[in-house]
Amino acid sequence: MARQVEWTLIGCLVCLALALPFGRRQRDPAATSQSPPNPLKQTAPSLELNNETILDGLGKLNRSTTGVGFAVELPLGQTISAKAPTLRKFQVVLASDTLANVLDQLCALDPTFSWHQIGTEINVFPRAVENDKTYLFNRRLDDLELKNVPDAQAAVFQAVAALPPPKEQIAIMQTGAAVNFAHPWTASFKEITVREAFDKIAEQIGRNYGWQFTGAADFRLVVFYARLGTMPTDNPGQPKPSE
Repeated sequence: MARQVEWTLIGCLVCLALALPFGRRQRDPAATSQSPPNPLKQTAPSLELNNETILDGLGKLNRSTTGVGFAVELPLGQTISAKAPTLRKFQVVLASDTLANVLDQLCALDPTFSWHQIGTEINVFPRAVENDKTYLFNRRLDDLELKNVPDAQAAVFQAVAALPPPKEQIAIMQTGAAVNFAHPWTASFKEITVREAFDKIAEQIGRNYGWQFTGAADFRLVVFYARLGTMPTDNPGQPKPSE
């Protein structure tokens, strides 16, 4: 009887020894799975600004990089009829570097702006409003419910309407197919900023889509685009052509 128990114990130990390596092999794929590469680490080519603004530089970066959208918030003038705040122009060549480092260099050139990444969006905004909780895009939405929303225009209006008082006014530059979703969009978000909501709207239009905030204090505009365009202009408050 003792010998039978002894052989039974040995058999159990052998089975356990065989099972352990097999269990590790089963877990290996999950343990070694890699996260998607951070788009900020991709190499951006050298960037030349030829008497151009940071907005021109961002447009060129947007056209030469992949996996990210660019959302730009411009300083606003007081009225739509007045000239928008002038952006500084630069004559400089920035060496090829990671996207993150080039963005840092652009914002060092023009410290009017700062930037950060939210998901697949690069958000560039006036540094002066970075910690201003009353600024539209820093305001928080406790609960945003979107149901069968057909396009970005409807989503933007619903997001802004969901804010507590004071109410905000904003217009969308384009309509039609340019801002349509592939399918009606239903989503629910909690505790997000208006900036994060707009980023999600851009992503819903299409991969790498971004947006620009412009206009004036009395008439604020947002435009969505696949790529931020570039074009010399004397009025940097006006949105640039985009794809």
